[in-house]
Amino acid sequence: MSEFIKRMGHVALHVPDLEASVTWATLVMGLREVERTDGVSYLTHADCHHSLQLIASTCSGLDHIAMEAHDEAAVEDLTDRLRREGVRILSDAPQEPGLAAAVRFEGPEGHVFEVFSGMTSDAIVHTGSGVQPRKFGHPTLTAVDVHALRDFVVELLDFRLSDDIGDGTLVFLRCAVDHHGLGIVRSRVAGLHHYAWEVESLAMLGQLGDVLARNAGAFIWGPGRHGAGNNLFTYHFDPAGAVVEYYADLYQVWDESSYQPGRWSLEDGRAENLWGPRGPEELMEVATPLVGRAVTTSDAREGQRP
Repeated sequence: MSEFIKRMGHVALHVPDLEASVTWATLVMGLREVERTDGVSYLTHADCHHSLQLIASTCSGLDHIAMEAHDEAAVEDLTDRLRREGVRILSDAPQEPGLAAAVRFEGPEGHVFEVFSGMTSDAIVHTGSGVQPRKFGHPTLTAVDVHALRDFVVELLDFRLSDDIGDGTLVFLRCAVDHHGLGIVRSRVAGLHHYAWEVESLAMLGQLGDVLARNAGAFIWGPGRHGAGNNLFTYHFDPAGAVVEYYADLYQVWDESSYQPGRWSLEDGRAENLWGPRGPEELMEVATPLVGRAVTTSDAREGQRP
């Protein structure tokens, strides 16, 4: 268990067509728009104020990823640690509605991290449309130097390594019992590979396939079962071009003393899929860049499969 982080909170994305992205998030993904202020939409899957933040922009980009702290004291303790370690702090107060305390800081390649506490909630939970997740699961970030970002998260945020594919080509890190709350994959551009939501079962993934088909969408890959994490999975593109994973049945680490991180080779396709084909190139080469940084297909192409 992380000393600071209780669970993953949300991802904030810049999108070129806010209305299209909000419509997709509500109609297909089953989220609910809680608030829209100054071109920023806050959406939730449950009773928390938001688990997805969409920001009107001229192009797609990753703004920040957010994690929920155990309490306000944990936010304060983490802020003190960041200052001692010389980490660039962007803000030590909430920059979005619904939070009681928050700190934002920058990782080694420019990824912006937010750790917050005291998010407001309300009694409305069920949205009644799309395939509503039961929780925000994780983002998988892209990085030029996976080891540097992994060490940053492990040493400062107290995450632990769960699986390593290709000696640092792709790593999965956990902050609680879930096998991973954060993935990092090697790329030529720093940004976001995908963001992921948990549902109850394989049946829900089948329902998502039907909802996608009725709304001119389709799976990029899946259903299948990853070897690393052992979870059922599907992937699709959202309207802004970001990859969305829906998953179920993720492995959980309940005995920290006996768990040993999995080690997989790049050649072992079972790390990607125990049931069938490896991921298609259109998925493996994708990257939503950090805000303010352009990306080309050649930038995102790495030549090694995660």
